[in-house]
Amino acid sequence: MRKLVLLLAAALALTACTAAPEVSSPAEAAPPAETAAIGEAATAFPVGTLQMAIPEVMDTGAASVEITFTGLETEPILKLDYAAGVQTKLCDIDLSRQIPVAIMQHGDTVEYFWDSEGGTVFAHTAIRPDGSVEEQTIPRKFYPNLYDEYAAYDIWGTACTRLDWQTGELTTASLPFVQLTRIVSDTPLPEGEGNEEMLDAVLQNSLREYDLYDPATNTIEKVFDEPYYPEDHNESKSYLGYCGDKLYFGVSCTDGASALSRKNTLVSYDRTAGTWQEECSADAKSGEYSGFWPFSLDGQLKLVVLWRGTDTLTLYSIDNGARYEVPYEEARSSGADATGNKNFPVALTEDGRILVTDGYVYRNGVAASRYALIDLGAYLAGSREYTAVEMWTE
Repeated sequence: MRKLVLLLAAALALTACTAAPEVSSPAEAAPPAETAAIGEAATAFPVGTLQMAIPEVMDTGAASVEITFTGLETEPILKLDYAAGVQTKLCDIDLSRQIPVAIMQHGDTVEYFWDSEGGTVFAHTAIRPDGSVEEQTIPRKFYPNLYDEYAAYDIWGTACTRLDWQTGELTTASLPFVQLTRIVSDTPLPEGEGNEEMLDAVLQNSLREYDLYDPATNTIEKVFDEPYYPEDHNESKSYLGYCGDKLYFGVSCTDGASALSRKNTLVSYDRTAGTWQEECSADAKSGEYSGFWPFSLDGQLKLVVLWRGTDTLTLYSIDNGARYEVPYEEARSSGADATGNKNFPVALTEDGRILVTDGYVYRNGVAASRYALIDLGAYLAGSREYTAVEMWTE
C-alpha cells in the first residue's frame, strides 16, 4: 500500500511517508474546485517516517519519554523502556528559563526543544545514549511539530523550516504538503469582521473536501466530500487515523444545550471501495460525556477508546473489529490524597503489550501517574495481571 501524507488543517496530523521525489514541475495555478493544489515542486531532501511532536511526552513503541511537572524550577526528563519495564532519568531541565516546545527522538538520541519567556531564545538539548547532554541555540524562531530520522520540521500549511540532525543546518522551503480538508464553494468566502452571517450563509451551501497527498508520486487524490455543515447540527466529525486503506473518524452527537457528547460513533471510509461503514458506537449513561482516545502503532490506528464512563471504558479494536468493556478507576484529586487513576491506556508497545496507569507515585509531594504493562489481549479481556514499571523517584 502507498504511504500517504495526511495534514488535518492546522493540526498537521501526518502519517508515515516515503522519501520525497526529486521533481521540478511547477504547481498548477488556480486549480478548479474539484481538484486539489499540489503547491511547489518537491524539495530534494529525504523524508522518513514522520511523527507528531508535542511538548511533554514522546512514544516510539519501544519507549516513552516525558517531562514531569511538580512545580519546581528544575524538573527531570524521564525515559521508560518498555522491554525492561524501568523508568530512568535522562537529565534535568531548567524551567526557570525554558518553556518546553517538543520532545522527539532520532536513533538513540532524545531531543528536547524549548524557547524562553517572550521567545527571545530558541534552542534544543541533545541527550545522547552515553549520558552526554549538549545544548544548541537556534538562530531564529523554530517550533517543530513533526520529526523523522533525518530532521525536525516546523510546518505550517506548505511552509517548512527544517533542522537537519546531522549538520544542524536550518533551511526554509515550500513543500508539496496538502491539507486533508478544504472548503469547496462556488462563491468566494467573505472575509473580515462583520461578515459572519454572510460567511455562514455561503458555508451552508459549500462542501468540505478531503484529499490525500502521495509524496512518492507527487500527486493528490480526492478522497470524498460532504456538506460543510452536517444535516444534524449537533453532530461533529474528527479524523482519528488510518489503517490500511481505511480512514477512521470519530462522530460525536451532542445534546445541543451543553455541547457535551451523548453518543460517540466510530466510522470508516474505505478508499478502495469508496464506501462508508459504521464500526461501533457507544451511548452515554446518566451524567456521562466523553471524547475519543485513538492509539496508533507504527503510524497505523490500532485501538480507540470510544467512551470513558464513570468506571468502564468502551474500546474498539481495529485489528479484529471487536468491542470491549474494560473496567478502570478515574483519577480523583491530584495531591497527597489522590486515588484511582488505574487501568487507563497510555500507549501501545511494539511487543504486543499496552502501557496503563496504575495509581500514583509521588515526587516532591506531587502525585504523578504510576505505570504498568500488560499483554494487550489480556487487558481487553479484563485482566489486571500487570507487570509493574519500576518508576524513577528521587
